[in-house]
Amino acid sequence: MILKSLLVLLVLFFISARVFPQYSLGKVNKGDVILNYSKVHVLYSENVQDSFYIYVKLPKYYDQEINKSYPVVYLLDGDIAFPMAWSVVRYLQYGKYVPDVIIVGIGYGGLLYSSKLSKRERDYSISEFEGLTGTGGADNFLNFIREELIPYLETEYRMDPNNFTLSGHSLGGLFTLYTLFSESYLFSNYIANSPYVSNDLEKLLLLEEENNSQIEDANCKLFISYGSNEDREKYIVPKTINNIVNLLQQRGPDYINLKFRIFEEGVHFSTPAEAMTYGLLHTFK
Repeated sequence: MILKSLLVLLVLFFISARVFPQYSLGKVNKGDVILNYSKVHVLYSENVQDSFYIYVKLPKYYDQEINKSYPVVYLLDGDIAFPMAWSVVRYLQYGKYVPDVIIVGIGYGGLLYSSKLSKRERDYSISEFEGLTGTGGADNFLNFIREELIPYLETEYRMDPNNFTLSGHSLGGLFTLYTLFSESYLFSNYIANSPYVSNDLEKLLLLEEENNSQIEDANCKLFISYGSNEDREKYIVPKTINNIVNLLQQRGPDYINLKFRIFEEGVHFSTPAEAMTYGLLHTFK
């Protein structure tokens, strides 16, 4: 009887071990905790003279659909925006609002290592900020994206060059508008949330004026947004964004496929997920 009971317990143990596998916390490495279907590249830029961490999320059946190319969503502030976009895209795909896409986050390593510092002030700003040395590097960063990042990724992955999206928040939103107004052909779609344009409004307007024929020919989509409560904060000045929106609206419906949205009760750091969601809805409508 005792032997039979021990045999039953032994069988139950093996069943439970198969259904509920035991994991030792001591054997879990940081490299094991990753987002599904995702990869990381470290790419050195001659233009910026620095290295970037490039996070790439592939569609689930990417390896099986070998003859298919995919739209690409490029994210600024990739260390924080990449996991957010990974989840937003997944939700939207449940409702069939967004197709299979490749997500590319351009970061500085902060997603993997807490010691890595963001250099967004250097890379996303058009002109130098008073009191901040090393700012005003948007031109170098744009050259990196155009001459180094995109060509490299196109050799590694099957990308649809006619369906690239650039998304940025705050200073990233400034850089998104800078790219649209200076080299609009580089991306098909632009998502600029709460763009910090106060320091560079005149330069943006001048760029738009100089390149408006190119912008019109590019036939781009633009989603631009901010939160209704952001006028109480120090991060952006909503009226400067309104100046850009009003100008683009005056250009007419054939100029840019524009969608402008103010998120009710939105504050500067509550709007990124909303902007990503509605920006992608506009992009793939």
